[in-house]
Amino acid sequence: MQVFPLRQFSSSREESGSRIQLNDSLIPFYQWFVGFCDAESSFMIQPVLDSNNVIRKITWKFSIELHIDDLEVLKYIKSNLGLGNIRINKNKCIFTITDSEGTNMLIAIFDKYNLNTTKFLDYLNFKESFLLYQRRNKQIMDIGSKIELANRILQLKNSMNTKRTNSSMPLDHKINISKAWLLGYIEGDGSFFISRTDIEPVFSLSATEEQYDLYLKIKEFLIANLGFDKYSLFKLNSSQAIAINLSKARNNGKPTVSLIIKNVKLLNNYFIPFFDDLLFISKKGLDFKDFKLICAAVYNGLHKSEEIRSLILKLSYNMNNFRLSTSKQSSEVLNLDQRDKIAKASPLFKYLDDGRILDLTNNSIITKPNSLEYEVITPEKDVILFDSLKEVLAKVGVGFRTMVSAMKLDSGERVEIKGYIVKRIPVFGKKLEREIR
Repeated sequence: MQVFPLRQFSSSREESGSRIQLNDSLIPFYQWFVGFCDAESSFMIQPVLDSNNVIRKITWKFSIELHIDDLEVLKYIKSNLGLGNIRINKNKCIFTITDSEGTNMLIAIFDKYNLNTTKFLDYLNFKESFLLYQRRNKQIMDIGSKIELANRILQLKNSMNTKRTNSSMPLDHKINISKAWLLGYIEGDGSFFISRTDIEPVFSLSATEEQYDLYLKIKEFLIANLGFDKYSLFKLNSSQAIAINLSKARNNGKPTVSLIIKNVKLLNNYFIPFFDDLLFISKKGLDFKDFKLICAAVYNGLHKSEEIRSLILKLSYNMNNFRLSTSKQSSEVLNLDQRDKIAKASPLFKYLDDGRILDLTNNSIITKPNSLEYEVITPEKDVILFDSLKEVLAKVGVGFRTMVSAMKLDSGERVEIKGYIVKRIPVFGKKLEREIR
């Protein structure tokens, strides 16, 4: 399991201020931190002017506010950076950096590992105002220059956060996604939950519509890095296995964008193993652990058992906001024996070589469109992949009953019909055996 190490950096001072030299051995931590900041941080400029509109005092405030249950996350960040302060306000804990040394450290990190959300625009205003003020020449500034500086800083302050009217990113801004960045972002804005009606595990990310381009890049990153075979890649490009959805504004809010994965084969065999070697810092790691257990159970068909289904539902009421110390909804926590009962139960699904599923509870065959696709070899020997049987029927020119009759219920072999060779192909198949605890 990968654990991000504590802070190690050296600094040297130049006329422009403190220039921090980052240690390359801490790259995973910095990337995780930037991802978490993309989800949870805020940048503020707090000037105080005198009667002449000259800055009398100014504070640059970087903050991360979390639920009190995630206090250890802020302690972890503070220990790694060696900077900042933590305070507790009722059920919230807040990490802040307001001093010049800490602000210079933030600039060094965010300049090297840039923010990917539109929070980057707030950072640019934050950075520009800080450097303008730090690099001013106190000896030669007249009253006019001081007022001009104050006006520029106020202009930057009044065009960030909720006052921002233009969310277009600079042309030279590049979205850089790494595994550590994505983990940090998921810890902030990700969600692992269960649709209880049909016992369907769901992973989702959600943000304002302004992050649409970022979500496309996240999807591209997952497709490129989860290790899919060519058939699974085709399914991804022809289906909504990793879906990006736009939603209209509700209750005076903003339109939103969501990335959603519901395919349990994809979740269990690709998504979860990808993050399984990383250490979640926040309480979301507990949700991931429970989600991992539930995904394995649903993948193996254990939700078909009334006893296991009941335990899965009970476990779902231990996750997310239900697990908060401030939750007003009481729920029974699963003990180790109950978790073991889920983890060690014998599978009720058998995955066949052609992508179909044998339900061992009644020996029936389940054909799920999201679990297979079709390979067709034409009379001209061209190989074509199809996402659905309907597309195959149109290509071959036969009816449903004719095709089903040809593709015997218990056969995973290729069938030949009208000079075409047709075969079912499994997708998102299991790559490795894992013990789920």
